[in-house]
Amino acid sequence: MDKKQAEDYIYQSYVRAAGYQDYYARDAERRRPELSREFIRELSGTPCAVVTGSKGKGSVSNMISCILQSEKRTGLLTSPHLTDFCERFRINGVKISDEDFIRHVEGIRPYFDRVDASLPKNIGISPMGIQTALGLRYFKEEKTDFNVLEGGKGARYDDVNNAEHSYGVINSIFLEHTRELGNTLEEIAGDKSHVINGRQKCVYTARQKTGVMEVIRKRAEKYRVSLKIYGEDFRAVDVRYTERGMLFDVVIGKEEYRDIMVPLLGAYQAENCALAMALCRDVLENFDIDKIKTRLAGLNWPGRMEVISREPFTVLDACINRASCENIKESLNHLRPGKYTVILGIPDDKDYLGVAQAMEDHASEIILTKASNPHYVFTGKQKKELEKKGQKAVSTESVGEALKKAKEAGGPILILGTTALVAEVKKM
Repeated sequence: MDKKQAEDYIYQSYVRAAGYQDYYARDAERRRPELSREFIRELSGTPCAVVTGSKGKGSVSNMISCILQSEKRTGLLTSPHLTDFCERFRINGVKISDEDFIRHVEGIRPYFDRVDASLPKNIGISPMGIQTALGLRYFKEEKTDFNVLEGGKGARYDDVNNAEHSYGVINSIFLEHTRELGNTLEEIAGDKSHVINGRQKCVYTARQKTGVMEVIRKRAEKYRVSLKIYGEDFRAVDVRYTERGMLFDVVIGKEEYRDIMVPLLGAYQAENCALAMALCRDVLENFDIDKIKTRLAGLNWPGRMEVISREPFTVLDACINRASCENIKESLNHLRPGKYTVILGIPDDKDYLGVAQAMEDHASEIILTKASNPHYVFTGKQKKELEKKGQKAVSTESVGEALKKAKEAGGPILILGTTALVAEVKKM
């Protein structure tokens, strides 16, 4: 088995079943986390946190891992990746080697082959289940002290949630993945709140809308799990934009930690960091704030309001929904106010229309483009849908073509899209 074959194996069962499933069905009808549950629980045992939410799961997971590394050998599972599949599996910031990746896929394959052989054609094993098993097996072999696992779009039918976790994190929840999770905020919160199952020492939640918070509180009360809430138990204060990133203070209980710096842009990153620090304050025996500040100042998380060029001034963000746009616009107003040529590389099944409408007041021109990754669907309908709403847009067939047109237009450039698009831009 080579690396390409190992990657393909992770998706093999899912791809086989997808052709026999209703694309518009809810996760409750399509996903079967019980298929990986027994195996994943066998591989569990190391203290662990599972992170869910609608936005910023990766940033918070990365921040938690970064902070815990001040004292612990920390495994980190995130998805998707930017340029290399092995980026999804890291220990103390170092990705798994190609050789170890292949070896661990081969190691878990017999179990999943047996499961897959017993399934009807319309049922498949989730790629997230196989990745979680692979990550936990790798972390166990490497004797990590703590693992941080980023969940998928939900929690109730998400195989990542099968991992035994002492801690849960729920970042901000908004209306997204309605096709799979539900049509209301409360339905989506109900799914993601399943990160709480009664076996947690504590669960930490970001700032939430009233209805969402009620769902989370009820779930925590039902399972008698301690809940710590942004704005009540911890918070970021005195948030400032600087040339190097965000500078802020964090209050946790009665303690205040001043002048925390993260090299990421957006006030929401300060809130993400407060959420991560609140968990780590409870996990670490020695919460050495000087070590933690040094680690956070060196944090690297590409494609999150990242300035990738000064001439022309170009900003890149993995944004695929309207709800993220207010944070983006706030950051742009601090970075460089004015109109931008906006490149959108958002698949058909994501909120490309919402993003285009939300960014209209910041756009001198909208250029639609496509990621080359075949797993994402891009068609010509996007331009037509925008025109129906009164928005003009230019369609391009590649990221290179879109960037060329944007540069010809002159002025600053904003690139928004799926992580596959972010990866292509980074390679360029």
